[in-house]
Parts: sequence; C-alpha cells; structure tokens
Amino acid sequence: MADTDLNAADLVVTITEALAIGHDTGTSDARDFAQTCTHTYTGILNSTKKIIKLVNSNLVEIVTFSNDDVNNGMFIRGDVRYIRVTNLDGTDALQVGLDDEASDAAYTSVAANSSIMYTGVTCEGDNGGSTMDNATALKVKGIANQQLEVFIASV
Repeated sequence: MADTDLNAADLVVTITEALAIGHDTGTSDARDFAQTCTHTYTGILNSTKKIIKLVNSNLVEIVTFSNDDVNNGMFIRGDVRYIRVTNLDGTDALQVGLDDEASDAAYTSVAANSSIMYTGVTCEGDNGGSTMDNATALKVKGIANQQLEVFIASV
C-alpha cells in the first residue's frame, strides 16, 4: 500500500522593501532604506488558498475559527500560523479584521493591490489592548464584485 501520510513543510515568507531617496543635484549619494525580512513557519501540514468575489458591500465572514471543531471549514485556532488577505481590486480599499463576535474586533483598511498578514487569531477592541481575545472569524467589507485572495497555513 502506498504511503499516504503528509510530511510537514516550512512556509517561508519574505517581505522586501526597496527604497533609495536621492537629491535633486543628480549625485549618486542616495540614501538606501531597503530591507528584506524573512520568517519561517515550521511544521505546516495544511494550507488553504482561495479567491473570493464579494456579492455586495455587507460585512462578510470569510473564515471561522474554533478551539477544536473543524466542521464546515472551520480552522482550529491554535493550529493557525499564518493568514494573508490580499485585496485584488486595483482601485478600492478593503476592510479586513478579526472579530470575537462579542465585544472585540480589530479592523483595518487594506489599500488596493495590497495585503495584510496575521500570525495569530486573537484581537482586542479596547483602548490599551490589555486582554487579547480569541477571534471567532475573519471578516471583510468592500464593494460589490470586489475580489480578494485569502491564504491560510496551519499545522
């Protein structure tokens, strides 16, 4: 019988920023602010990548999390290592956030053709951020027909 076990792999995420600011004088003494940051997430056994087209401008739950239940596509909160949401729209911003369905949520605006990354699934809505709460969902809000991509890696 064939071996059907999955082998854990490493997810390597690299962010490169390239910026050199020069002078009007045309001299070659530009100030270099370039930086590359790389992080490796080990033991990845599961990944999900999908493109979503929003039907309208309502707040939409695109991913759900629980402590131990994986019914209906839920992700086990403690297993999620990396989430990336990319706004594929070339013009409009996309609101993206983690929500605990109770009193806390953390939303931000993601510009056109840009991404946001999460390395955990906790959020805090109070000023001061003293207590991080377990998120139950990743939600987005945009315009009708706006497209986004979501990628999730978990152990």
